[in-house]
Amino acid sequence: MDELFDTSPKATEPAGRILIVDDDPVVAGMLGISLGAAGHEIIEANSGEEALARLAGQNAEQLPDVVFLDIEMGMGIDGYETCRRLRDSDLTRELPVIFLSGHDELDDRMLAYDAGGSDFMAKPFVPDDVLRKARIAIRHKRRQEAAVAEKSSSFEMAMTAMTSLGDTGVMLKFSRGALGCRTQRALATLTIESMRPFGIDCHVQLRTPAEVMTLTPRGAASPLEESVIERSRAMDRIFSFGNRLIVNYDNVSLLVTNMPVADSDLCGRIRDLAASIAEAAELAVGNIALRTDAMQRAADLRTLADVSRKAVETLRGSYREMQLATRLEMETMTNTIEGMYVHLGLTNTQEFTISDTVRGSVDLVLTLFEGNSELDRHFASIVDGLTKAGDYAVTQEDEAPPTVELW
Repeated sequence: MDELFDTSPKATEPAGRILIVDDDPVVAGMLGISLGAAGHEIIEANSGEEALARLAGQNAEQLPDVVFLDIEMGMGIDGYETCRRLRDSDLTRELPVIFLSGHDELDDRMLAYDAGGSDFMAKPFVPDDVLRKARIAIRHKRRQEAAVAEKSSSFEMAMTAMTSLGDTGVMLKFSRGALGCRTQRALATLTIESMRPFGIDCHVQLRTPAEVMTLTPRGAASPLEESVIERSRAMDRIFSFGNRLIVNYDNVSLLVTNMPVADSDLCGRIRDLAASIAEAAELAVGNIALRTDAMQRAADLRTLADVSRKAVETLRGSYREMQLATRLEMETMTNTIEGMYVHLGLTNTQEFTISDTVRGSVDLVLTLFEGNSELDRHFASIVDGLTKAGDYAVTQEDEAPPTVELW
């Protein structure tokens, strides 16, 4: 505030453009001489109507920095009405207006205030006072303009930050969604949907040793669309041609077909976002390939377990059948030998000896078979384990179409 009311000369302060509105050429001339000598550019108008007409035809850069406005003019509107009309215009609403008057009563100053004046000077004036008031008004206007410019810049920075935050939000949502994608189609759909908030027509191709998928917002790509991406793969990592942009990674290609070339800032944002999404998709393709490979291995192991279970069950059944057949064969052999006694002419002692020997051997063989029941339990355990392994299934869940929202 001390600086605002400082009356000392400020040689380093820039000169201003000053409009003097007075129907008295002597007063206007004296003001012009005093202000012009201080380096200010002087513009004169001899009526309120002329001043308004001059200002109406100018742009913001051509406006004066301050207006010295006489209140009582012989013809046309007076200074109060002139000031009110200046305040009614968006162009001149903030223009500093210093009233000049031959009267210096409180009522005169109140009327000047009500009309929108910035300051008041009574005639006759002192040149130093005129220069001081002009300097203060110009300094205030320049500061006000700087504040408006700073506010505008801050607003633009805030909007840029919000825009960047929006882009970051899309990228974060894509990254989270990509981690949950279990199929290439789900990932391709998520990629296309992530670019949709920007009005972008995005085609995506995902490549693995097992499958190459090319998807557009309208579904599967046509042969021509596929050929465009295939040929573009040999180009740089990021390549633009016309309103098209291609982003290439080993397993991912993104083709944007409607880049807003008239908006360089938006083009830059889309280019950065497309590159980031393609890089994240590249990692996701690897994850999907690993998961698919793991599922295939699990399926192969499940099939092997099922085949092994059936083989063990067959072996177990054969072993049991062999046990039963052996028992029957032993009993048949014993009965056959004992049935031959009548034809051999053996004594009772010899018959008992042979029968005891044969039945002892049969009992030993059958005991050995019965002792192998532990082997049967091992068979049962193996069959049970292989049955559980065969029942284990790694299934591919159906995925709902992904959605992407900015907020």
